Amino acid sequence: DMAPPLLAQVNNQAKEVCKNYVMDGGYDHLKNYEIAHQYKAQAIIPLNLRNEKEPPAGYTSNGTPRCSMGFEMVYAGADGTHLKFRCPHVMGKVECPHGSAWCSSSNYGMVVKVNVHDDLRRFSLPHRDTKNWKKMYHKRTSVERCNARLKENLTANDLHVGGIQKVKTYVYLNAIVLLVSALAGKKAKPSKKTA
Repeated sequence: DMAPPLLAQVNNQAKEVCKNYVMDGGYDHLKNYEIAHQYKAQAIIPLNLRNEKEPPAGYTSNGTPRCSMGFEMVYAGADGTHLKFRCPHVMGKVECPHGSAWCSSSNYGMVVKVNVHDDLRRFSLPHRDTKNWKKMYHKRTSVERCNARLKENLTANDLHVGGIQKVKTYVYLNAIVLLVSALAGKKAKPSKKTA
């Protein structure tokens, strides 16, 4: 419930247009994808499958289509708002007993295109499990490390001030201490460059 107003606040205050909103699996809810889509951005959220008994027919849990033999198809890039998937046999990922002729008479193999707007939660641009998607999601971990250090080492969890302005000042001072300590640590390390 906290994500939509937070996304609205970020969107209103950001100096640049946000292209991606990165959140952990606890925010995996359709309304969060819809609000990101409303701001013309992509929500980068891992699927939380605890309440999902089975993925939609013809797809894996991460939104990858299956070929007619039931094999997971291979992601082959995007075309605008469409994700493109190719025959796993032609791409050399599986040894299909029927070969590519089972699904397509073309040497290129069967191609399936999925519009990401068909299911904002299931389909993502970039596609889930790709290097680009994972790279975007891993940016979140550096922020989480900073938050953890602020809470555990700099007492941001144990505030003894009242009022939003005093809390902001306290947290900003803690952030400055964190930044200065990181810079001091970097300067203290000997350089790997040889003369």
